[in-house]
Amino acid sequence: MEAFRHDSPATEPAADEAEATAPAACREPADFYTPAGRDGVGRFCRRFLDENALTATELLHHPRHQTALSNTATFVAILTQVERAMDRKGGITPLVNEIARLTRERLKESPPPDFLPDAYPGAAAELLSVGGFLGRFLLDAAVTQHIAAGRSFAEKAEALLALAGTTEHPDALAPVERLLGEILLSDAGTASCARDAPFATLIDLIVTLIAADRPMPDDAPPVFRRLDVLMRRVPMTGLRDALAAAFRREMAKPACFTIASAGDMYGIEAVQREILALSDLSARLRDREGAYVGGARTEAALQRRTALLVNEDTVPEITRGRNFVQKLRILFVLQKMPLSPTAAKAVTDYLKSFFDSRDFAGRLLDCWKDRNEKLKGLAEVQRMVLSSAFDDEERESLGGQLDDIQNAFLRTQRVLAPLIQAKDDPPADSVLDIVRLAGEGAFCTGKSRLAVARVLYRHCHRPRFVRHVLLNAPGPKERAARTSWLRQSLGMVGVPFIDLAAQRVLVVDDESGPRALVVSILQELGIGHVDTAADGQEALERFQADGAAYDLIVCDWMMPRLSGLDLLKQVRTARGDLPFLMVTALATLEAVKKALAHQVSGYIAKPFTPDQLEEKIFLVLAQKGA
Repeated sequence: MEAFRHDSPATEPAADEAEATAPAACREPADFYTPAGRDGVGRFCRRFLDENALTATELLHHPRHQTALSNTATFVAILTQVERAMDRKGGITPLVNEIARLTRERLKESPPPDFLPDAYPGAAAELLSVGGFLGRFLLDAAVTQHIAAGRSFAEKAEALLALAGTTEHPDALAPVERLLGEILLSDAGTASCARDAPFATLIDLIVTLIAADRPMPDDAPPVFRRLDVLMRRVPMTGLRDALAAAFRREMAKPACFTIASAGDMYGIEAVQREILALSDLSARLRDREGAYVGGARTEAALQRRTALLVNEDTVPEITRGRNFVQKLRILFVLQKMPLSPTAAKAVTDYLKSFFDSRDFAGRLLDCWKDRNEKLKGLAEVQRMVLSSAFDDEERESLGGQLDDIQNAFLRTQRVLAPLIQAKDDPPADSVLDIVRLAGEGAFCTGKSRLAVARVLYRHCHRPRFVRHVLLNAPGPKERAARTSWLRQSLGMVGVPFIDLAAQRVLVVDDESGPRALVVSILQELGIGHVDTAADGQEALERFQADGAAYDLIVCDWMMPRLSGLDLLKQVRTARGDLPFLMVTALATLEAVKKALAHQVSGYIAKPFTPDQLEEKIFLVLAQKGA
């Protein structure tokens, strides 16, 4: 049985009424109580229902409301309209009379109980225990009687929400959800619940309930605040669908999100703000797969409204008065909106013309004065390109174009040159400046980001930089915060950062003096946990007890019982990825070849300075991080 259209009041047809299918052919009284039947009652009796702050469910479950409707001057006209719509001349009046008779009989035999909200779960369970259609009818009747004292849609919604707050049982919530949905499907019902909020505010309230993507405003009407709590607590698909229909109804109205200011002679700024508002709504109403809540009808409602603003002739005018990058932003926003095919082509072609212009790079860079702002601006435009509606090949081409512009800018402005050409360690603050830009997403994907990554990978793991940024932190909490910031910022350009405080190192040497020296250097470097072993055999036993206990082994070569080379062989059979730094006084070519044959991570010759050992530590740890 096909459903009635329920999102367009009979007194004020909605813009998408053309999509309405023929109403359900109700042939039995029970047909009027189906979702499609109730929608039909709401559609054809809309004026009477709104004038009396009633819903279709209340009308179908209360003899007094049925009598009141039959006594109106328009009752005969309503019946005639229904018969014509269903192509059932003379067949509806007997059904309506039978519904009135059955309603009186059922309620006389089983009068609905009075209950307070806290008693609702028990009352609902008792009524539903009757079973079948009659049980559901009696529960609907009890709920409609409970809200009958409400003099407005808002008061009835408050009473329903009080019931919903006492239960999470789907069967007990079903009549509450249905009645709330019928209230919101009514233009008058929505206005009452929203306290006649202005158009833009009302749309935001409805979309916030649908999308649940942001907190409900503190100054929102009480009904909307309580609806928000309910819908976040319990999934309510029917209520969400009703809200989507209410959204489409409101969007069909001629109201605007913004008004032109006194200085906006041609209304261009108002149109731009209207487009941005529609873009925000479009994004909020789409799920992760890009489908709209409410399906094609919601998309069509947005598309109809956008069509009034965007077409082949208006696209250039929409961006008038904006600078180059502002025009690009507006056009990328337009490109993602639900547009007609001709409007979409007009936007895409106009946008492409900017990129094809010979002075594109110069005009774009001129939008910002500061060097860093130019870098961030180029990266922003590339992100817009890579998330745009262009096809994959076009996105890759235009994204590469922006990367080329930024890469050339990095070279000509010598942004990275002080770090690349530094003979000694550059000042830590110079490195931090580039790290900050990386964390702010200032570098384009491609050659630019790769160049930055190479520089930061090299300098952010140098001991002096680590000492300056981390070891000089005033306390553990600040050090942890700096480490987290470094990791996140470097991660933006694909550079791993090693948290030395989390590293566990095993130092192996048969001589106590050299062993203690290595331990002290590691501790001063900030290594969190250091164990020692007096020879290779002791180290092997520690390793075999827990092969995952260490992140690095620093091992002497020449030792009794088990040499460093033999320990390396044993370690590699179990963990090929464990960094292993060999310390040796025999840094001969033959010795190096033997160590490399067994995948040593690095080696350092005795004697060494603390700086030399620190460099090697970072080198082997960074190899694993990469």
